[in-house]
Parts: sequence; C-alpha cells; structure tokens
Amino acid sequence: MTMGDTDEGPVAQPGRDAVSNASRKGDQSRQRILEAALIEFGAAGFKSATTRRIAERAKTTLPPLNYYFGSKEGLYRACAEEIVARFERANHDAVAAARRTIESTSGTEEARDALKKLMAASVELILGNATYGLGSGIIARELAEPGPAFDIFYDRLWLPGIERNARLISRIKSEPDVSAESRVQSILLVSSIPSFHTRRIVAQKAMGWSAIGAAELALVTKVLHLQIDRV
Repeated sequence: MTMGDTDEGPVAQPGRDAVSNASRKGDQSRQRILEAALIEFGAAGFKSATTRRIAERAKTTLPPLNYYFGSKEGLYRACAEEIVARFERANHDAVAAARRTIESTSGTEEARDALKKLMAASVELILGNATYGLGSGIIARELAEPGPAFDIFYDRLWLPGIERNARLISRIKSEPDVSAESRVQSILLVSSIPSFHTRRIVAQKAMGWSAIGAAELALVTKVLHLQIDRV
C-alpha cells in the first residue's frame, strides 16, 4: 500500500486535484479566447481586429490572452491551426480511405469511390456544419490577401487536398503520372465547395431554397458525384 491509499483504494490528493482543476479551467479559458478570436478575426480581419475586443468577447482580460498565445499574431495563427484541426477531424475517415487507395494497387473504380467519399465529407463539413462558418471568414480573407495564416492553410489543408485529389483523378484516368490536366481538375473540384459556401445566398436564391438542409446537401453531393463519374 502506498502513501495516500487506504484499504478501499486511493484517496484524493488535494494538491493534485487543485492542479487538475486549474488545468481544466485554463483549457476552458484558452478555448473561450480562441472561439472569440475566430469570430473577431473572421469579421474584421487580422489588421482590424483588436486583442481588447477579443478579450471582451471572451469575457476575460489581456493578460490571459497574452499568456496563452503570446501576441495577436500568435492568436491568429492558433485560430488557423484550430480550423485545420477541425477539418482533419471531420474528414479523417474519408482522407484515411483515400490514402489507402492511393498507396495500394487499387483500380479506377476504387479511386472514383474514394474521391466521391472525400467530396461528400467536404460538402457535409463546409455546407452542412455551422462550425465551418467560424473559420470561413479567416479562410476567405487569407485567400483574398495572404497574411500570417496563409502558409498554415496552404501547407496543411489546401496543397494536401489538391495533391490527394489529383492522384485519385490520375488513378481514375489510368495515367502513369499525375498530369497537369488532372491537377487543374483537382483544383477546380477542391475549390468548388468553398465557393458555393461563400455564395450560398446567391445559390439559395437561384435555386429557390429557403435554407440548405439534408435534401439540398444530397443534391449538391449527387451533382459532384456526377462530375466525378465524367472524369
């Protein structure tokens, strides 16, 4: 029996519990600041957003913000990392399946199916998940005017997606190597869903949709799959 144990098992360690509670509160405080920053940076951009406004929205003060993120740029980059992490979690299964297909000797139909699953996952995340809206403003601003987060998005999100889809398209077309045409097809495919999202008010009006729900998402996915069938 070790110190702090009884015959009925280990007892609570006051010091350890206090540290654990402080850690949980710290994690909650950091996440609250991050959520506030996603909104402020998305609405105002990196240059115009202020740490004071972010702290106020997070119902905290500047010292905790500086403690967790170091600076305004550090916080902005942390927002980009959070957006990428959410994408990775949401698309994990589809990406893993695509990677297995690419690394194997699978044929045309397996590659086509993997590409369809990737597009379906993207439709659900970008058009069907309100969480995406928190990061879409930052992504749109980095595309229009590259800033401190551009390389994070490019290296971890955009380029891997383009290369992954290009390799699947190349496999579908039975190319010995990925062609320039296949890479352009991939770029067009990857960019189509975010573009649909940024213009969703136009899409809804043109389609006569009051909202984009399950039926609308299914139609968008079906049309994308038809495009993939024509590759």
